[in-house]
Amino acid sequence: MNKKVCISLVTLFSLFATSVDAITLRITCRSKGVELELCQKAVDEWIKKHGNQHKVEIITLPHASNECFALYQQLLSAETFDVDIFQMDIAWIGVFAEHLANLNEIFSKSADDQIDLEDYFQAILESMYCNGNMVALPWYADCGIMYYRKDLLEKYGKSVPKTWEELYEVAEYIQNQERVAQNKPNRFFGFVFQAKAFEMLTCNFVQFLDSFGGAVIVDGKSAVASEEALDTMLFLVNCLKNISSKSVLNYSEEDARGAFQSGNAVFMSNWPYAWSLMNHPNTAVAGKIGVMPIPPRNLTKGKPSGVLGGWFLTVSKYSKHKELAADLVKFLTSKEQQRIRSQYSYLPTFKSLYKDETVLKQNPFFEKVYDSMENAVTRPSMAFGKNYSRASTEIFNIVNTILADSLENKKYGKKEINRNLKILDRHLNKILKKTKSGNFKSSSHKGLF
Repeated sequence: MNKKVCISLVTLFSLFATSVDAITLRITCRSKGVELELCQKAVDEWIKKHGNQHKVEIITLPHASNECFALYQQLLSAETFDVDIFQMDIAWIGVFAEHLANLNEIFSKSADDQIDLEDYFQAILESMYCNGNMVALPWYADCGIMYYRKDLLEKYGKSVPKTWEELYEVAEYIQNQERVAQNKPNRFFGFVFQAKAFEMLTCNFVQFLDSFGGAVIVDGKSAVASEEALDTMLFLVNCLKNISSKSVLNYSEEDARGAFQSGNAVFMSNWPYAWSLMNHPNTAVAGKIGVMPIPPRNLTKGKPSGVLGGWFLTVSKYSKHKELAADLVKFLTSKEQQRIRSQYSYLPTFKSLYKDETVLKQNPFFEKVYDSMENAVTRPSMAFGKNYSRASTEIFNIVNTILADSLENKKYGKKEINRNLKILDRHLNKILKKTKSGNFKSSSHKGLF
């Protein structure tokens, strides 16, 4: 055989081997803000790192979280191998843990594959494990915060409020003044938030209740039929009637951001991702925004708060390429990738990045968020386990009902709110009881996030 033929055969064999070894991974990703764009850029970088040998298809998730959750229920219950990597809300990990690969078994013990676990926030670290198995790696963290218009507070000589009571007074005053100044009698509001019947309303209820000194679960039982919960809901009803748009009953995070970013509100509760988007030079509020924790009820009761959120990446137990998928997950959630994502105000899950001068220069408010991350309140997903979706649905449906009914019934007050909170209390305790006994069939209920 001559030399040219030998070279041709080697080349042909190499091409064949590359074709055989080439793998296509599929990963789900949300499209909120610039999330999808950042995911694509990071994936492209990983592909290049592997010599362009593999491909990655990004499956864009539905905008509504409840639709994402329902999709995951269908895919994972069917044990499909069509999706290798799932982006998951921190509250979903326990729900789907039995379908997720144990990453500890996949990662080697070599120095190159070690993850700096000690640098994670404790609450984040605990959320990565289920029954001793590492089933998820954190992509970015979230913590509920309060945005405010610095320029408007300065314009009217108001200090940054330290309590909910002060916030209400400042919001009402500036709202009334700006409605006259801008000739916007029904378009400018003191405070906007998310009260649509979906998971974000559960998040809001948890953090607002915590700031009023209450909790959803105490000593393993529901505690929503409490004075603190009643006061929380009475306050929100007053906000809805006097300083909030009635449209918040249908607001998601992006709806609230749209109202605030357009210059039509003084205060807004939302996630940190909104910071960079609202500070884009083309927005009406660029450079005019301040950040503070969710405030306590007053100076004697309650405490600063913020609900812990965040999205993780998990590898499906049914994937045919678990090792390669785990490598992609490790790359996407790495400290370097989180440093890049922080440029767009996505909170890192590594504590050291909150002391990184470059990160802080781009996001000075991270310094204020650090303490909130250390002391954030969590949703009661651990208490309800697989049945958290049912519990959350009960919470946001009843809270939404209370707020909606308060607008239709002028006499709606303590009695009516308390009655609904007691109904919620019974429902949650029933779920807790069946969860502990193992008799609750969560698969019969499609959770609505």
